[in-house]
Amino acid sequence: MKPFKNLSIGAKLLIVLLLISILPLFVVTSGFYRLGKSKLTKQTIHILDVQAKNTSAGINRYINFKFKHIHRLIDVQQLIHILRMSKEKRPRIIVTAVSSFRAKLRIDPDFLSLFLLDTEGNVVLSTTEKFNGNYAVRPFFSEAMKGRNYVSPPCVDGGMSCVYFSVPVVQGDKKLGVVALQCIAEELWELIEHENDRVGLGNAVILSNSDGVRIAHSTKRDLVFKSWVTLKPEIKEQILKEERYGSDIKEIAFTDIPEVMEAVTSVLPPQYLQHRLVIGKETYHSAMKVMDNGWRIICTIPESTFLEPVHTNIFYMSIVVGVMTCLVIGASVVIGKLGTKRINVFTSISNEIAKGNFTKEVPFTDGDEIGQLGKTFNIMTASIKRKIEQLKYLNDVSVEIHSHIEVEKLLQDLINISRRIINAEMGVLALLDEKRKNIKYFKVSLTNPLEHFQIKEQPEGKGLLDVVIKKGQTIILDKVFEDPRSIGLPLNYPQIHTLLGVPIKFDTTVVGGLFLANKASNERFTLEDEEILLTISYQASVAIENARLYGEAQQLAISDGLTGLLNHREFHRRLDENIEGSKRYNYTISLLMIDIDHFKKFNDTYGHQLGNHVLKTIADILKSQARVVDVCARYGGEEFVMILRETDNPQASVLSERIRSTIFAYPFKHDGIKTQLSVSIGIASFPKDADNAEELIKKADEALYMAKESGRNKVCCYKATQSAH
Repeated sequence: MKPFKNLSIGAKLLIVLLLISILPLFVVTSGFYRLGKSKLTKQTIHILDVQAKNTSAGINRYINFKFKHIHRLIDVQQLIHILRMSKEKRPRIIVTAVSSFRAKLRIDPDFLSLFLLDTEGNVVLSTTEKFNGNYAVRPFFSEAMKGRNYVSPPCVDGGMSCVYFSVPVVQGDKKLGVVALQCIAEELWELIEHENDRVGLGNAVILSNSDGVRIAHSTKRDLVFKSWVTLKPEIKEQILKEERYGSDIKEIAFTDIPEVMEAVTSVLPPQYLQHRLVIGKETYHSAMKVMDNGWRIICTIPESTFLEPVHTNIFYMSIVVGVMTCLVIGASVVIGKLGTKRINVFTSISNEIAKGNFTKEVPFTDGDEIGQLGKTFNIMTASIKRKIEQLKYLNDVSVEIHSHIEVEKLLQDLINISRRIINAEMGVLALLDEKRKNIKYFKVSLTNPLEHFQIKEQPEGKGLLDVVIKKGQTIILDKVFEDPRSIGLPLNYPQIHTLLGVPIKFDTTVVGGLFLANKASNERFTLEDEEILLTISYQASVAIENARLYGEAQQLAISDGLTGLLNHREFHRRLDENIEGSKRYNYTISLLMIDIDHFKKFNDTYGHQLGNHVLKTIADILKSQARVVDVCARYGGEEFVMILRETDNPQASVLSERIRSTIFAYPFKHDGIKTQLSVSIGIASFPKDADNAEELIKKADEALYMAKESGRNKVCCYKATQSAH
């Protein structure tokens, strides 16, 4: 205390002012950091939970598709007959059945192999020579013998990573055996790997079995078949004894992360946990989803990724603190010369600011040096208040835009938010297409929208637009009309005086630009405005890329991988949608069921490569004949379907005949030799021929059958008499 008394009044005031000015800001900054971290953590947990649910839904679709495929592939009565004949030692029937199943797997190679086991686990029939002997200890046999369909975790057998799908062979209440099919594990792994970094940098999705062994990892495959900690000897022995992960797995390696092991092996696993990860040592936050078959989906992200906006805001607040410190030092010198009479006023107001009350102002703002200090203090308080509000707004903006998944809405919200934060009269956002040549999206935001100002066509990206969205430069103009680059503006555009434009970059690539015009109150755009807009553009680029990736994933989920048409599941959804529309608005829809004649023989003769080319070509022909409102889909194998809106049987017959003749006339070539193919088409209409979607498909299939029976290369409409016949 004595050294403080010996200081000059200026030094004392300097110490006091620093304490009452900087400490409150530190408290505000600390509280803002805790609040921002709390909000972002909750938001991230929600996003991870959504990712876990979406991943679970994707895996379930994959499993359900496989089992549906199995039930279409096998004939239960045939398997029952084979199991009975195997007891009678009749090998010829088994050889014939093997040949039949091998042919089916060659035509539709979704599975690598098929084998049939009796009740003792002995192989009765196998499409490959490597499956023989007894598999009674393997889970795909023992679980299926309990009377339920079973999908195994990825296994390694004979040097191959695979997944087994097994179905019990049941007659009445009696279980006669198990049929198991093998497919590559690559499909499941790619499904998980597709989710990598989707939520943000470092985001990973891990699939773990309930015994604590990882069976899929979106980041590194060499982390698969390892446990979170050392397994107990009895558990490890049981896993290896029953060859749970394949005959090639002789040892279960481990990584030392006990908190995750405890979570995944728990009977009721937690939905959220915080832990270290296999890669790196920083803190990770994870959401966990338990699937119906017991698999655990863990979606995780490092804390540093989702807290990056908070760290950025703290950096700006540190700058404010530094500026304020300099001002306080200068002000204390002046105040020290005039005495301390009005210092108590500053002390009182500073205390109010520390409490978050920015409405108080110094009453004396002119006259002597202390009066000038009061004016400066008020300006500084308003600046700090505005800066804190902007930082809070930027934090809220970051959370909001990263929650968008629709590109159109995201872009419009971005330009509206940017204009409000910087207080500009007009905002424009331009986004380039994938080739970065033309503008794909052009969004405008006005304070008072003008009815006569409408964008009729997308701008070409010349002049000032070109500087930003093509060359990636930042521009600040106080007099736009004097700049020779101010060309290419739309007709009747609002008068522009000042302009601020920044590029939107993803990594180092310019993908668009963000523009603000006419700052309010005739002010000029500042470097501070530029920094804020650049921060928004950085957040925007990440959000736009996330929205684009989500859109691509949605499109892949409903498309057939070979032909590009809608897949079987999406066809059923669209058909239900059209049926509901027909009932509500009273219009007719027609369903075309299209099948390639003798396609199996064609495939066996010319090979699957040419067969795939044929499927793609016919799909292109169907798309070329369809209207925008029509639906084209691949029904399965060589079958296609078309849903024709507001089309009755005669109109559908005309289109079907055009499709049939076009395909019949198409010159399919193989080694220079032209090959001719034909299709048979069955037509049924709603509500004339059916009362619901399932019945409509059945009637169209019956009409297709009639077209086949009457010689193929024909178009047949459903008639009620043919069903009775």
